[in-house]
Amino acid sequence: MKSYITILLLLLTGAACSASAQGIEFDHGSWTEIKVKAKKENKLIFLDFYTVWCAPCKKMALEVFPLPEAGEFFNMHFINVKVDAEKGEGIMLAKTYGPSGYPTLIFTDTEGKQLYRAGGAETAEELIKYGKVALNPQEDYERLKEKYAKNELGKEELYRYMVILKAKGKDAEINGVFDRYFGLFNEASKQAFEMMQEYVSSSDSKSFKYLQAHRSDFYHLAGKKQVDEFMKKLLCQELASDFFYYDKNEPLDRYLAAKRALKLKVNLTEQEELDLDKSYYQQVKDEDNFIKTSATLIEKYIYNNDEAISMILGGAYIVKKEAHLLLLKKWAEMAVAIKDNSLNYLSLALICDSLKDKTSALKYIDLCLAASKRDDDGKAEIIGQFKQRIIQHN
Repeated sequence: MKSYITILLLLLTGAACSASAQGIEFDHGSWTEIKVKAKKENKLIFLDFYTVWCAPCKKMALEVFPLPEAGEFFNMHFINVKVDAEKGEGIMLAKTYGPSGYPTLIFTDTEGKQLYRAGGAETAEELIKYGKVALNPQEDYERLKEKYAKNELGKEELYRYMVILKAKGKDAEINGVFDRYFGLFNEASKQAFEMMQEYVSSSDSKSFKYLQAHRSDFYHLAGKKQVDEFMKKLLCQELASDFFYYDKNEPLDRYLAAKRALKLKVNLTEQEELDLDKSYYQQVKDEDNFIKTSATLIEKYIYNNDEAISMILGGAYIVKKEAHLLLLKKWAEMAVAIKDNSLNYLSLALICDSLKDKTSALKYIDLCLAASKRDDDGKAEIIGQFKQRIIQHN
């Protein structure tokens, strides 16, 4: 089953980018070859660390990397590399650079020395901003760091320092810098809220507590929905960092206590709560409860959303029981009925392969290939390789 998940999400994270000639062009050479090429072309190296189960990684691959403005900037200044942190040479690179979560964006020199890092980008503008910071000399960071320690940074330099710290992935430090920056004007405004969205990542920061204390003012200035959703997102991310990353296997009672504490601070919908539960059960490899929670999500909320169903299938690498695999097949059939694209047919083909139903697997991989050619989605060659795997699979 895990091979199915790996193949499925590699389509999303890898092929989605290569399909667009205008977007960021990723090099597929070895790490040694990448460094040689970077030195030859006098470019820095940009590494996108992802995993096959990471939803934000897929979002970047589908919505940010293919954009022309991202490609224009990054193809000019960087040798770009996608790194599966759990596969092949990516395992070694992950040990070297220590991603703090996924995605993690790493910028290095031609020798592989890390210059800057970021935790991900939701827009091309944000990604390009990180790239521009990475192109700046290291002395800029050292100078600002020294002045910050002496409390000598003015408003503009504090802002510059925040940008650099964000690019370097130093989120814990950013909160303190932003608190000092925000303290220079210390008032509710739409701009202040927008900056909080970008630079505040801890509910313990002074600025986040200011937001909580003056929530009604920010509601008026920035919108109740926007403020509530930002606070919910940050608090949910803090819970996720405690329970859903790496190989953590936290006991259920601790998770439930943390979720109760979260619900005292923000209003979680039933769907959001189910999503959290599903992620917890996936993390601790509780197959029965993962399937049960996923079934509720699909039946009540996402039965007509093929992308959301695919997201659940993408987290189903823990599934081993035949009865559960048959349920995954049913969900994949639902996705195909909603949208008969190559990705949904691929899900169905690979699940059939996991069920050792070779006849059905080959049937659906052929339909997958036909849909790819019909839609001209650039995946036909890769799908052909998957078909060969199924043919060779015992």
